[in-house]
Amino acid sequence: MADRSGRPATNIAVTGHYGSGKSSVILGVQQGLDMRKINWINLSLSSLGIDDTARARIQPDGSLPPLTNLIQKEIVKQLLYRKAPPDMPGSRYFRIDSFRFWPVAFGSALAGVVFFVIAVLSGLVNRVETVAPRALVDGRGWVPWAVVGGLGVLVGVICFWGWRGLRSRVRVESVSAGGAAVTLSAKENSYFDEYLDEIVYFFQRTKTQVAIFEDLDRFRDPHIFETLRELNTVLNNSEQIKSRPVQFVYAVRDSIFEQLNVDATPGGDETPDAGATARGPSARESAPSANRTKFFDLVVPMVPFLTHRSSRDLLAAEFTESDERPSAALMTLVGGHLTDMRLIRNIRNEFEIYRVSILRKKGLQGLTADRLFAMMVYKNLHLEDFEAIRLGESKIDAAYRAFRDMVTHQTVRQAAASKEALDKVASNALWDKHAKAAGERLQQVLPVLCRVIGRSSRRTVLYLQSEQYPFSELTSGDFWRTLHTTTPQSVRLAQPGEHGMDLSFRDLIALVGEGAAALDQAVEADGAGLLRASRAALNTKEFVAKATMAQLMARQDLVMPSGGDACHNLDAIVAGLVSPVAHDLLAKGYIDENFTLYCSDYHGIAISVSAMNFILHCVQPDREDHRFRFDEPASIDKVEAEMGSRFLDGKSVFNIEVFDHYLPTHPEQLDTALDKLVMRAGTDASFLDAYLADGTFRDVFVSRLAPRWKGAFVHLVENTPIDIAAAVALVDAAVQSADREVDYDSSGQVAEFLAEHYAEMRAFTATVETSKAACVAALASHFGAQVSDLTVLGDAQREAVVAASLYPVTRANLLAALGEDTLLALDVVKATNTTVYQHVLDNLDSYLHTREEDEMTVEASEAFVSVLNDVVSASESAVLPVAEGASPGCEVAGLEELDASAWAAVVAASRLAPTVSNVNQYVAKLGVSGDLAKILSRHDLTHVGAVQETSRYDLGYALVHAENLAPVARVRLVKQLQLPGALNPEHVTGGGLTLLPALLEADLVPDSPETYARLVDSSFEVREEYFAKSKLLATYVCELPLPGDDLPRILRSPRVATDVKRAIAEDPEREPDHLSTSSAIAICEWAATGNTVTVELLVTLSEAGAPAEHILNLLKPHLTSIEQPALDQILRALGGDYEILTTLGRRRPRLEELPGTDELLKELQNRHRVSSYRPSTRGGIRVSMRQ
Repeated sequence: MADRSGRPATNIAVTGHYGSGKSSVILGVQQGLDMRKINWINLSLSSLGIDDTARARIQPDGSLPPLTNLIQKEIVKQLLYRKAPPDMPGSRYFRIDSFRFWPVAFGSALAGVVFFVIAVLSGLVNRVETVAPRALVDGRGWVPWAVVGGLGVLVGVICFWGWRGLRSRVRVESVSAGGAAVTLSAKENSYFDEYLDEIVYFFQRTKTQVAIFEDLDRFRDPHIFETLRELNTVLNNSEQIKSRPVQFVYAVRDSIFEQLNVDATPGGDETPDAGATARGPSARESAPSANRTKFFDLVVPMVPFLTHRSSRDLLAAEFTESDERPSAALMTLVGGHLTDMRLIRNIRNEFEIYRVSILRKKGLQGLTADRLFAMMVYKNLHLEDFEAIRLGESKIDAAYRAFRDMVTHQTVRQAAASKEALDKVASNALWDKHAKAAGERLQQVLPVLCRVIGRSSRRTVLYLQSEQYPFSELTSGDFWRTLHTTTPQSVRLAQPGEHGMDLSFRDLIALVGEGAAALDQAVEADGAGLLRASRAALNTKEFVAKATMAQLMARQDLVMPSGGDACHNLDAIVAGLVSPVAHDLLAKGYIDENFTLYCSDYHGIAISVSAMNFILHCVQPDREDHRFRFDEPASIDKVEAEMGSRFLDGKSVFNIEVFDHYLPTHPEQLDTALDKLVMRAGTDASFLDAYLADGTFRDVFVSRLAPRWKGAFVHLVENTPIDIAAAVALVDAAVQSADREVDYDSSGQVAEFLAEHYAEMRAFTATVETSKAACVAALASHFGAQVSDLTVLGDAQREAVVAASLYPVTRANLLAALGEDTLLALDVVKATNTTVYQHVLDNLDSYLHTREEDEMTVEASEAFVSVLNDVVSASESAVLPVAEGASPGCEVAGLEELDASAWAAVVAASRLAPTVSNVNQYVAKLGVSGDLAKILSRHDLTHVGAVQETSRYDLGYALVHAENLAPVARVRLVKQLQLPGALNPEHVTGGGLTLLPALLEADLVPDSPETYARLVDSSFEVREEYFAKSKLLATYVCELPLPGDDLPRILRSPRVATDVKRAIAEDPEREPDHLSTSSAIAICEWAATGNTVTVELLVTLSEAGAPAEHILNLLKPHLTSIEQPALDQILRALGGDYEILTTLGRRRPRLEELPGTDELLKELQNRHRVSSYRPSTRGGIRVSMRQ
């Protein structure tokens, strides 16, 4: 620039990246120019990121692009407004200037003087003197001059105020006269074109030789340099400028010219150089350098003095004289991100300003210079995001929320993992896991063993500790745990009801394999592992609850769902939310949870860092953070004092430490919060679960919550992620504080939980008032829970539970409810406590099961019927065991006093007095049952006269038909009825017919054909019995319709009387053809036993087909007296050779040698029928007939 030779450089570029020191060099150049008395101007155009996508040189309408035109406009304005209007009198550029009094006053005075001179010269003084009143001007020659002078002063005043009023308000753009118009201004293509004469005039007037342009590259529009070069050329070619050459100095970065490597004519008027297009890549790569040298005559590069490697030292140097400086580690961390010296100095300046305000002694305690510096670095690198911190919408806020979400997620997850491990240890899960393989092996081996010993495996079970285990249950953990924990002497393999085979523990292990012997050790080892896992989960939970953001980012193993189903650790999540420098600062803890406190000055607030942080992150945005940690309890009081109801009534109150602070001392402060918890419990129970899991005063919390929330018990038992011991304590607190007016939700799990753990709850065992005990019992009743052991309850609770009947009927419970010395007979229980009695009636099965064998169910006989009526109303099935267990003297004297539903059971228990009335009532309703038959078989009927004859007859017929009674008993009972007459056989049917012979013998039915007629269709045995028992049968047996097959049986029966048989045999009205051969033979056999028969009967028998061996023997007594025709009739009836004996002739019949044959032949010889007879060689007797 000092070169003033013929061709000096007029366009000079000082190039380098941002922060390389260009501005410092330019400042030195300006100082040098001042020393050499060279006029210069500095034009700096700042940009905050203006971006114009249209980079064309010329618009379609001939104008420059908007951005280029805008830059030119700014340059023109800086030029023209640089000098005051009076210094640029020749400028036509309209500018508003401030009012200058003295020049205007001087001009106005001059105008007044000119007016006065002209007025005097034109004779205005004389005219005033002529027209003025004479009285005014006579003798006063000075008056006209004063009037004209006054007019001049008036003109001057008017000019002064007119000039002042119209100045900068009136511009003349055109003048029209008739149809002609003159326009004084016109629009050019650009601001340079429009104001070119003004620019030239400026340089001419100011004699400026150097124009310095800074920050033009920030607009990212390299085309502005073309217009400036053109402007420089115009200025240097203008002869009216005497201060030539005019030099333009540009402070730019080199990379701006890479943007010129685009199509020069995007508008489409020009076409690219085909040759250039054809050139190779190397030519295209050299285009940016060519563009730069094309514009500038001289390029002065800047050697960078600040890099990411040297910035740490420069940063440290900036803080050398500071009272409080960041640590070397922090400056090393951020140094790599700061490569602009101005940025470094600005960070240092802002740090000092913030430090004075934020780190003062009376400010918030606990804030550090390192963290303040980190926030200043973040502020300067992320200006917009830093401003968003105030609204809680910055990226660091998002990272902080991710941190809090990770704390919540991991706390819940680790608590659940610990609980799951403990639940597995407490349950059969481990035994089930290890027992499966052993059980399956046993299921394979035992059926083979059963076949070997000859038993079916289908019904075979294993007996262990009095429990049966079918083969299908051998894989259960319960079986193997019992086997290992009890180590029995033997296990029995048998079918129900059999002795079976005993297997020792070693036998089972041998069958299964040695691995089964160590099942308990494997389960113990797994349990120990689960306990370690539980402790590890709790330790992790404790760490997460207390960890800082940096500590949690360092744990790569702790993850949570983010961005769908994928899980990431906090470090990865934060890395996706913030910039690398912010991530580094967060990971090292230089930006921590208190980052908000470094952004504002909280003067006049005496509050801790944690309290203020809580206010900013939770109270003000009304956001809840369940696990936010305060540095001390007093901080919570300060939050309340500062924020009041906004804190206690908002979401931020839902914090574990806040509830821990208020619950023991001022629980009423949380009433609104508790009401909100109840309202949202169905949709969001996260804080409920968090406090129930980790709160210090959970019992107080539940006590305050239970009266408000009907779902408290269901949630505590089914949904809260806590261990059993904690759940018991909390449910205990809920029971103690429950409101009897609240209709609590219930479930089977709640009832089961109360029934299992009531003995561990003070609500059931501690000493309480009667009214409170009644509330506890009412609550248990509402849930359907029962107290299995009354002995563990407090006295008041026991009375309330007994009154509500909330206990199973066991011997111990009954004695606890009634008194240790009270008999447990039902009548005694009823007399002692009617409530207990009714509860026993409602649970009779349990009562009967718990009763000892020698205990009576009813002691007093007079109460027997009353108790039975109560029992039958409660359970019909229990009447029998109650009746059987009553004292020996208990029986039902009058059945009408007992409910009919109990009759059968009473009879089954043999507790019915066998009066005719009782038996008659019972039989009329239920018939002669087997149980009644047992009674009647052993006892006689009593009190016969108390029943009418008709009823006794009905009972008699019923007893006759009672086949479950022995015939002897039936006959006995019917005789005991003392009937005035015999029973009507017509009323005896079915099975009762078989009893007719016995009734006949006892004279209870008529001995007549009508009675026998009822037995016609009965078996012969019954009819034979009738024949045997009948005393008058011989008188009417011939009248009976005896079947042909019966006669042989009757005649052969030893039980039928002889006179009956004779009556049958000698029946005079019997026709031979009605007598069967078998009957005839039977009569013969009967006669052969010593009973004589008549000739007529012999004729009938022979004609009926009786064989010769029977007839001949019976004929012997009659041979000497029988008439020949009768004898011939018998012989003809015998047929065969016997018929030959009836006639004379030469025939020689051969007869069998039978008893009576010889006598017959002798008699026939005597009667000259037979000539001779002799034994035949062929057997028998050969007879020779007379001729």
